[in-house]
Amino acid sequence: MAFIEKFFTEDSVTYAELGITAYVFDDTKTAQFISECLVPFREAYIKEEKLVEIVNDFGTTRKQEIEERLPKTADVKAGDFGEILTYYLACEVWHPDVNVCPMKWRLKDKKDAASNYTDVLVFKSDPNGACPDDTMFSFEVKVRATVPSGHYTDKKGYKAKKEQCVFIDAVMDADKDRVSRAAESIYYLLTRCKDLGLKVEYKQIYRFAEPYNTVTYQKLFTAVAIVDSAFTAKQFAKLPNDLFTTFPNIRVFLVPIAGLQTLYENVLAQLPNA
Repeated sequence: MAFIEKFFTEDSVTYAELGITAYVFDDTKTAQFISECLVPFREAYIKEEKLVEIVNDFGTTRKQEIEERLPKTADVKAGDFGEILTYYLACEVWHPDVNVCPMKWRLKDKKDAASNYTDVLVFKSDPNGACPDDTMFSFEVKVRATVPSGHYTDKKGYKAKKEQCVFIDAVMDADKDRVSRAAESIYYLLTRCKDLGLKVEYKQIYRFAEPYNTVTYQKLFTAVAIVDSAFTAKQFAKLPNDLFTTFPNIRVFLVPIAGLQTLYENVLAQLPNA
């Protein structure tokens, strides 16, 4: 069941000249969001059926099994939260017609490592067979919940500023997806499906594995900047004028959230009780 749309308002006007669409979080509904997101966010790490099976087979508790899958380090907490939030926005708001939606966080080898390859990858696939209207949607997600620390000294073009500007970071990584990483992500997902015996998921994703399928499909690449609204103005101040003309094939979304760090820490703290 879709839960997320009521917490965000689309703003296609404020940043229209920059080519950015914002999805503004309603911070008057923070408590409601936390309450309603716990089960969907827990599902991103382990599905209910698998959780029940493990608890029954090994005599453990639900809380124990959920805790064992949640990140502990600050950067991975922020990254996972941003990616999972983007996943539900993608599936329920931006592209509600997607029907192949792998949850990569279930496949992580280490809970305190970022998920591998493209941050979020979902698909619209014709159930009757390969169709030119089938679409792969790729999302690179960058989260800025605190003031960045340290100084990035690389002087090579945009790379010198990418850790200071969430938009640069997200757009550059989305371009990597466009060039090669999204394709690599598909093969990673196929391998993990085979390792875990996920036959249905394997068949669904295999349609998008090139060059094995002769029927082409559409591709859409998106950069998502999830920023504490207190830092949004500073992030725009670091935005180069030519960023989006340099990377014209990348769509850009902004998700400003007041008290972002407190929000994701509260969500993760309460997840074991979901």
